Amino acid sequence: MSDRLRTALAFFLIVCILLLWMFLGRKNTQPAEPVEPIARDTVEHALTDSTVHALPEETLDDDSVVIDQEHIMVVLSNRGGAVKSFVLKDYDIDIVPSQKSLFSSLSSEGTLLPFEPTIEGDTVRLLYRNESLVITKTYIFDDAYGFRLLVDVPAGYRHLLSLKSGLRVTEEKNSGEDLRHFNVYVKQDNVTSIKGKVKDTYEVRGNIVWFGLRTKYFLLATNTTGVLDRITFYKLDKNETAQVTDIEINRALFGCYYWRGGGNRYGAEVHIQDDIQFDVKLLPVQYGFLAQYKEGYEQVTSGGILGPISRLFLAIFNLLYALFKNYGLAIIVFAICIKLVFFPLSRQMIKSQHRMQMIQPELKKLQQKHKDDPQRLNQEMMHLYKTYKVNPFTGCLPLVVQMPIFFALYQTLISSIEFRHAPFMLWITDLSFKDPYYILPIAMGVMMLVQSFLTTVDPRQRYMTIIMPLFMVFIFLNFPSGLQLYWFSYNILTLAEHIMIKRGGMK
Repeated sequence: MSDRLRTALAFFLIVCILLLWMFLGRKNTQPAEPVEPIARDTVEHALTDSTVHALPEETLDDDSVVIDQEHIMVVLSNRGGAVKSFVLKDYDIDIVPSQKSLFSSLSSEGTLLPFEPTIEGDTVRLLYRNESLVITKTYIFDDAYGFRLLVDVPAGYRHLLSLKSGLRVTEEKNSGEDLRHFNVYVKQDNVTSIKGKVKDTYEVRGNIVWFGLRTKYFLLATNTTGVLDRITFYKLDKNETAQVTDIEINRALFGCYYWRGGGNRYGAEVHIQDDIQFDVKLLPVQYGFLAQYKEGYEQVTSGGILGPISRLFLAIFNLLYALFKNYGLAIIVFAICIKLVFFPLSRQMIKSQHRMQMIQPELKKLQQKHKDDPQRLNQEMMHLYKTYKVNPFTGCLPLVVQMPIFFALYQTLISSIEFRHAPFMLWITDLSFKDPYYILPIAMGVMMLVQSFLTTVDPRQRYMTIIMPLFMVFIFLNFPSGLQLYWFSYNILTLAEHIMIKRGGMK
């Protein structure tokens, strides 16, 4: 096999791996505080706009109830006895879509039932009554990140509790990437993602321990105590009640996100026919934080086979953040550490590349001499490699070894809530979002181009010297700026390494 064909094949394999990863691929500057018992907080009956001046007007009805606690703020509506707003204050997000509601009680015609609210301490009771039917919904706010919901209905009466509006897109400047992480989970015997099963609708029956709706960074988990008749899950159009425009989605489709951008939202309807209790929590998708509940919530962050590596990297980033108070600096230091770990391997690679440069004249003579005898040419080339102790495949080894690290790092930087809105410096104000001016990916491409010119002497490979950096720039355009910063830093170190080894000779 000729060097030209071998190089083209290596490039083709790299492209295939990257494209396959992107096709199959699926984070708050401060980590969330641990859950701890809280004192009873204020519950206000909002009858005037001045009582809830911090809330949008469309959030309130004539008879809304505002519950403002340390970590959450919830607005309950008398229309449907529903949750009109559910704010996670630590992260400044509202998970309920605008002018929609969750846990709404519907009539048989699908309209919202009117409830009358009363307040007793940290409990809000909503009552619906007509001549033949009484329904009571009781919200108890005794949890730091959520509430208990008790629904009392006449025995045998089929009642529909709707979460069909789904969850709001919280990452508005990166809507397509947020939507790509929307998912649905159900725990029966095990925690299962059923996103792939929800074509239009999908029904789950049986012993349901909890079900969850997930965005990129947040999980609405609902545990059940009692017998559920069934839950119907719905796939919602990505634009439906999500305040996401086609333009915003298409922005995410440029570059690498062409295969990965966008997705669908999901809603649910709970069918009940007896008294039941729900334990509802709005939680950041953070492995250690979710694991302390011992309910299996942390499994929504699994990350596949690279999950353990990704969590290890995140622990290292958090340790470095504790030292530098800047995740951008933590990423640069991490790149230096990775370069040091792989220095012996990359040193061998660079030496091998230099030896290949040295024997290029001999290779050209052999190719000219045996151009009509490919078998003899192969034998002579292998003899030449053995004589000069050159392994033509050594250059690929560091890349192959680092691919799992790169993908695990990608998984860490793109989905960890620690990097959400985490600034670095100057124009980089959010390490979970792309470089708004594309400075980092372009600088990275320039670095790769310089490095390629320093190591490539075969004129037949010059086109690869230009194409590969351009391809990598295109791939990296919309990656999180944290990943761009890592790869840029790593390439600077690699370039310095090439220069240092070249000046130091081949000893």
